[in-house]
Amino acid sequence: MSDNDLHFLKTLPERQREDLLFTGRPSVEVVKKQLLKLKTILLEHEDAFIEALHSDLGKPAFESSSSEIAVLLNEIEYVCKHLAKWNRPVRSRHLKLGYVESIKRVRHPYASVLIIGSWNYPLQLTLMPAIGAIAGGNRCVIKPSEHAPATAELLKEIMNQAFPPEQLHVVTGDAQTASLLTSAPFDLIFFTGSGKTGKAVAEQAAKQLTPVILELGGKNPCIMDETGYSKAAIRDIVWGKFLNAGQTCIAPDTLFVHHSIYEQALIEISACLSAFYGDRPQASGDFGRICTDAHFQKMVDFIGQGIVRVGGTHDRNDRFIAPTVLTDIKPGSPILEEEIFGPVLPVIPYTDLKTLLSSGKLQRDSLTGYIFSTNKDQIQLFKEHMRSPTISVNSVIHHAASPHIAFGGVGRSGYGAYHGKAGFLAFSYEKTDYRTYHYLRFQGKFPPYSDRNMNALKKLRRWLL
Repeated sequence: MSDNDLHFLKTLPERQREDLLFTGRPSVEVVKKQLLKLKTILLEHEDAFIEALHSDLGKPAFESSSSEIAVLLNEIEYVCKHLAKWNRPVRSRHLKLGYVESIKRVRHPYASVLIIGSWNYPLQLTLMPAIGAIAGGNRCVIKPSEHAPATAELLKEIMNQAFPPEQLHVVTGDAQTASLLTSAPFDLIFFTGSGKTGKAVAEQAAKQLTPVILELGGKNPCIMDETGYSKAAIRDIVWGKFLNAGQTCIAPDTLFVHHSIYEQALIEISACLSAFYGDRPQASGDFGRICTDAHFQKMVDFIGQGIVRVGGTHDRNDRFIAPTVLTDIKPGSPILEEEIFGPVLPVIPYTDLKTLLSSGKLQRDSLTGYIFSTNKDQIQLFKEHMRSPTISVNSVIHHAASPHIAFGGVGRSGYGAYHGKAGFLAFSYEKTDYRTYHYLRFQGKFPPYSDRNMNALKKLRRWLL
């Protein structure tokens, strides 16, 4: 990186902040124009984005269109529809003893926002927070993941032509570039990625007291009790697990199946995988690839930690890992502790849900939790045990595509949330205009204080303060 490029990046947050101060908080109409420009970019370059996603991850065109582009288009349309309502000032008046207080609260942009995207959904997870940031009235600097280079370069080329750098700018580069950006004086940082990197981003941001939103991951448990089994339920779980070759932060991580339906479930999982991807999934055009060599090796190591019931084959040159089902996991294996984030599904039998929940085998603060059941007591027990912000009953994945639901983590799965109104709120802060109109001055609030004033305060506290 040249000295000129270095200087440009370091000064860009201040330039964006000054430009916002000069032009003022953007109107709803201006923000909508920016969002609709983004919508036009997605529609006009859809084929190019699909090709880039296939180059980076081997994504089927249908998955790229449905789980990346369509989700973004729906988000833009939803935000544009509701933006005026979200931006309306909230006014209230309160009568006090001696005065009336008038309060007006409005949402205000932070100013310059840094967005660091992830490689597993390199388009959606990069532009979705940008939609929230733009909706909040901010200027953005976007750093796509270097592990999805085709998508990153395409974003840089298209977005930097469409927007001036003072409004929105895409920067490509490796971890060193990301470190440089997180040390720059941004007003808010949004990061999607691993817990390890998320900690480093938060630590760097803390040096400048920059607020951070972290979207991390977790071992999302999926439970199927004896009342929740059906071929449709198994099909849904298999689809959700192996979508994007398992590289989805809200994918079912490990499937816990009641012992009475365990073998039946395994047989149906195998049938579903055969129906989805055929007998040679490597030749299927509907199954993606592992993004990096290091992640490929991690999946290979995981496969060796149990008995392969289905799949298990892999091709390093193609970064292909077959959809794999594991049973009889060795106690203490890393696959039981670490987020899998790939096409390897451990299926573990259990006898009693209460015993399973108390065993410590489930990550309570995972990004989401899944349960397939018609037993209300079992569902409620699971809900009370989990700390996850979202619990999905008899369905997987779909909740993350809804703009009506805040998407975010808690504890090890991150903090802060976005999507829909939650995104607008995450990328703006409340600014209050406070005024008082006095009709009687209470002199007792000024020193020197007296016992009489103290007694008056105790009796009239609710009206004085």
